[in-house]
Amino acid sequence: MSYWRVILKGSLGSVEVWSTSIAMGIIGLSPDVADQATTDAMSAALVTATNTTNIPSALRTCLSSSGSVDAVRVERRREDETVLNVSERLLGSPMLGLTSVTKTPQDAVVLSLRTSTPGARGRGRLYWPALAATLNGSFQLTTPTTAQVAADTKVWIASIKSAMDGVYVSAASALRVAPSVRSATDHVCRDLTSIQVGSVLDTQRRRRDNLPESYSNVAYP
Repeated sequence: MSYWRVILKGSLGSVEVWSTSIAMGIIGLSPDVADQATTDAMSAALVTATNTTNIPSALRTCLSSSGSVDAVRVERRREDETVLNVSERLLGSPMLGLTSVTKTPQDAVVLSLRTSTPGARGRGRLYWPALAATLNGSFQLTTPTTAQVAADTKVWIASIKSAMDGVYVSAASALRVAPSVRSATDHVCRDLTSIQVGSVLDTQRRRRDNLPESYSNVAYP
């Protein structure tokens, strides 16, 4: 069955970009409305739902005041993972993170998504920028805490579901969406059952695409 992919897009400083995405499975028995107008309505609803209430302070602290959320992209994907419809909208103004940057663009907190299915097909992960996260002397995340990040991730994902369900309600459709882990191997969306956040930061290497770098050189010997 087809499904939705919601992609949050943003900036890190003046030249780097970042993004993270989550699959939203479709639940219900009614015929689906798979047209561009519905996709556009989904992106509009998600832009409205992307605010400082629905992306709370723990996530914005990790992002840092040098990072921002700029746009939302919605993709309607076929069973074979190809894109059927797409709609992307900028926020009215970029939403800045909180707290001065102390880390590199590659530093990220991992938001692990778990389902009731064991093994790789039942697990997913999102990388969220952690440019202003605070670590202790053992390199463990202390501010914000892992519990705060997990709770705020739940709020953010719930806001996505609420906004997308609202579009179906407005269209008098009985369909709803469910936050999911999508397997590209067997083309199944498995419902999210828990969110785990570890205390050790990871790296997202592709966030070092455009950052200019200067070099110093000394002759030897």
